[in-house]
Amino acid sequence: MPANRGLSRPLAALLRWWMQTQVTQAQGVQVSLRGASQAWWSGCLPHIQVCAENIIYQEIHLHRVALTAENIRFHLPFLQKKGEPFLEPITVQIQATITAENVNHSLPYLQETLRPYLQQLHPEATAIQGLNIHSQGINWLMDNGEQYTTQVKLVSPNELTLIADAHPHQQVSINLGTDVQIQELMLQSGAVHLTGDLIIRPAAPTE
Repeated sequence: MPANRGLSRPLAALLRWWMQTQVTQAQGVQVSLRGASQAWWSGCLPHIQVCAENIIYQEIHLHRVALTAENIRFHLPFLQKKGEPFLEPITVQIQATITAENVNHSLPYLQETLRPYLQQLHPEATAIQGLNIHSQGINWLMDNGEQYTTQVKLVSPNELTLIADAHPHQQVSINLGTDVQIQELMLQSGAVHLTGDLIIRPAAPTE
């Protein structure tokens, strides 16, 4: 059902404003709503889609993200910019593209998370200087000039496996947690594309 334009535009603009406050940077943010205004006034969003490009969220850079959710509850006082729009966890469908350039820009934040996994495959690995992505895996560039190549496999919706290209028997698992369910992971030259479900949890109220 098409959205009632009388409420759709101001509500979409308000949600777009709020989402831009949640990130350091986001370009081309678009919010699309579908459903009847009666549902909105009762505190329900029957269908919402958010798209953005060139996002920086908590020091992580993303090239493109599209989020879709249905039948989610929102906080009615938010219509007067009072409080947060969502008070309960939300399950969204996500489509995301992350480029090698994005990861390299995020390395100051991700370094301490990624390096221990790489060191399980290559104990001599030092700090990660950068990486390249190709269809067969990831080429890691270390600050001491060494290079390592790993394959990346999606073994379950919330678990990835890194496989040392030179020694396929050497593998390490990465648990993504219960809030992430990846349905498809595709690597191509220079980028990773993924689709799946993500649980977004509202921030804890401050004192």
